[in-house]
Amino acid sequence: MRTRTGEASRPWFRSERYYHTGDGWWFTTRENSELGPFNSQDEAESELVMYIRKINTADNFPTTAL
Repeated sequence: MRTRTGEASRPWFRSERYYHTGDGWWFTTRENSELGPFNSQDEAESELVMYIRKINTADNFPTTAL
């Protein structure tokens, strides 16, 4: 299996992040969560962008224990 530039030369499992069911469009996260359904793939893609922004913001502002 070919690898992307900069990746180790071991095989990686790749799959589509977006998929469609009878309920609508869904996306999966690195944490193995499935979020949806959405009315279109475009909506699922937009929601994923917002999800990633939220996760990245949370990583930059960790909560402190009291």
